[in-house]
Amino acid sequence: MSSLSGALALGAGTVLALGLVGGYVRNRLWLAESTICLMLGVILGPLMLGWADLAAVSLDPFALLKEAARLTLGISVMAAALRLPPRFVCQRAVGLAILLGPGMLLMFLSGSLLALTVLNQEPHVALLVGAALAPTDPVVAGAITGGTAAKRLIPTRMRGLLTAESGANDGLALLFVTLPILFLARAPVEALSEWLMRVLIWEVVGGVSTGLVSGWLAGQLLVWARRQPFSERHSLATIAVALSLAVLAVVRLMGSDGILAVFVAGLAFNPAASSGEARQEEIQVAVSRFFDLPVFILVGAMLPWTAWNELGWRGLAFAVAVLFLRRVPWWVILYRAVPGVKTASEAVFLGWFGPIGVSTVYYLLLIRERTDLDQVWGIGTTAVFLSVLVHGTSATPLTHLIGRRIRSKPERNHGPPGTADLRE
Repeated sequence: MSSLSGALALGAGTVLALGLVGGYVRNRLWLAESTICLMLGVILGPLMLGWADLAAVSLDPFALLKEAARLTLGISVMAAALRLPPRFVCQRAVGLAILLGPGMLLMFLSGSLLALTVLNQEPHVALLVGAALAPTDPVVAGAITGGTAAKRLIPTRMRGLLTAESGANDGLALLFVTLPILFLARAPVEALSEWLMRVLIWEVVGGVSTGLVSGWLAGQLLVWARRQPFSERHSLATIAVALSLAVLAVVRLMGSDGILAVFVAGLAFNPAASSGEARQEEIQVAVSRFFDLPVFILVGAMLPWTAWNELGWRGLAFAVAVLFLRRVPWWVILYRAVPGVKTASEAVFLGWFGPIGVSTVYYLLLIRERTDLDQVWGIGTTAVFLSVLVHGTSATPLTHLIGRRIRSKPERNHGPPGTADLRE
């Protein structure tokens, strides 16, 4: 892309077009917007037309994509937090603890083992790949949980679990990513000590505390402002974006990425946001789209085709194995301990829809920046590409399939299968 105007035209034009026909494409053609944008990036990138060759820009394209991915994740996890019912995380604390504890650890180990065995990578490279693949993506997951078909057919208990899990584990993945990085650069005792003190206590716990206080204060200020005479209706979208960016910036100054902090800020702010405001603003669709979709175009334009060619058939085999073995088996094993998941078919559905997307792109770029291990980018993006394609095209048909199975077994204590929104 030769100019800023051209880039703006491309991004805005894509958002405009999908804003007009995205629902039809998703529900009738079974194509997610993220899939369309990824393929558009491939077409416009150096592999085909060459109109979006980021190697020609003066800025480092990897640094540009990394920051774009971080901002996108911040906005997306805020949207996820605000779409949840105010007390959902507390009510589902046991299930979420299982998914974010043993579940996420098993996803990390599965991805690492597949990189070690299928691709014959060194252990430290395999661990880094597994760490980057551990989080589920809130951008792609948002399209699955927020679509019209999902709202109509999938119970809130299931959509809420996917939303909460994808929002939380994006920030928690920092713990898995930084540990192998530190062990590469330092002695084991020193690396573990720094991981505990700097990463766990300062960056994660400190960041979560910052997000909690920021979200609570913003919520209290909104409640106060709403009660004042002459107060007008507040734009929840504006407040959500401003809160996301503020928390990202403050926590970045602390030395962390701030993604988990933004999600916690959203949860703390959530009770102050009335369901009416959330519905009218349609945060997940109206705001996140402006950040989500252009990033997938960038990813498509920067896919490492040369590195993929060097991986050969093993690269494709690895990506396929990741889709089927990284997450689904552990959901089937653990689902009986997760309240709200009733059957094995529901567990398979929830296990399948743990997509790999922008969060993995961000951590792959973070690893590349801190270790200079370029092969990690090439390996990880095979799974990103296949996941966006497969999950983007399977969301609608599988949603209808699981919806029919659930309708055949009446819900108890959870209302009808579909509700208009998670917050209702």
